[in-house]
Amino acid sequence: MKILVFADSHGYNMGMAYAVEREKPDAVLHLGDHADDAREIERAFPGLVVIRVRGNNDFDPDAPLFCVTILGGVRMYLTHGHRERVYASADMVACRAREEGCALAFFGHTHRMEIGRENGVLVCNPGSISLPRGGPASYGRLTVENGQAQLLEILDEDGSLLRREKLLGR
Repeated sequence: MKILVFADSHGYNMGMAYAVEREKPDAVLHLGDHADDAREIERAFPGLVVIRVRGNNDFDPDAPLFCVTILGGVRMYLTHGHRERVYASADMVACRAREEGCALAFFGHTHRMEIGRENGVLVCNPGSISLPRGGPASYGRLTVENGQAQLLEILDEDGSLLRREKLLGR
């Protein structure tokens, strides 16, 4: 299973649409700040699983502030991150993920790509697909096989590899 992870699209749907067209994922996660952009992806790619959370620039009450989702048998925590003060550290995201029984957590808000481990949880910010800070426009790609997360990659908007983390069963 291939899952694409976007954050902070801020109305720039073309980067996401190109990535979805090129990668042909099984699911898309949108971590907020223009969660309505995720609805556009749903309309453009009917049948694609799209899960979204609300960011600090979103006002749609149908988009939750955070969620726990299970895709391909892997339990993940999704949040935008503004309420967890991710500018200081991803520790609060990791703590909430652990409380929810998740070994993987995804967040946005800072517009900076990041993969790290906090208190036994792998945390990832895929960066921003439209307004990056400190690097190119980017998104994440999670590969799940046999009910286990195998590989997490961050790619630029053209699909070139920027970072890779082998997960082996998280």
